[in-house]
Amino acid sequence: MNLSPLAKQAKILTSQVSLLALGATFELTSRYVDEMKKEIADWEEGRRVAIGVLPNGPTITILKKGDRIECLGLGSKDPVLSILFKNLDSAVMIFTGQLGAPWAVAENRVIIQGDNAQAMQVTRAMSIVQTYLFPGLILDKTFKRPPKLTPMQLATKAKIMALLTPGLIGNAMK
Repeated sequence: MNLSPLAKQAKILTSQVSLLALGATFELTSRYVDEMKKEIADWEEGRRVAIGVLPNGPTITILKKGDRIECLGLGSKDPVLSILFKNLDSAVMIFTGQLGAPWAVAENRVIIQGDNAQAMQVTRAMSIVQTYLFPGLILDKTFKRPPKLTPMQLATKAKIMALLTPGLIGNAMK
C-alpha cells in the first residue's frame, strides 16, 4: 500500500518522537527502577543497541554506561546489536501502544542483527520501559499479563513521566 507523502511523514515523525521518548525512558528507568537495574546489570560495559525502522526510518542508539543506560540520540552509532522494525506500520503499532514488544518479536515484525540472547535481554528491558512509559489502559492491550504496579512503583512512574519531556528534548539535541 502506497502512503500519501503526508501520511508517510506523519508516521516517520511519530516514529522519531517515539524513539526519542523510548530512549529517554530507557535512561530514566535505568536510573529509578530496580527491575531495570537488575535486567541490565549483566550487560557488558559499552553495549550499544540501535533500535530503528527499516528501510531508512529513524533510529536511536542506547549505550550501557556504568550501571545505567544512556541514549546517544538519533542515528545508528556503531551498535553491536540492532533491533529494526521491518516497516513504518509495525513500528507505529509498537510506538502507539497497539502492540507490545514481545508480540512484535513473536509476529516477526522485527529483524535482529547481532546476538539473539542479547536481543531477548533488550526485549525484556523494553517491556520494563513500556510499563513506565504507557498508561495502564494501553498496558492492558500490549501485555499478556499487564504488570500490577505497587504504590511505590506508581510514584516512580509519575516521576518518570514528569522527567520525560526534558529527557526527550535532551535526546533530540544530541
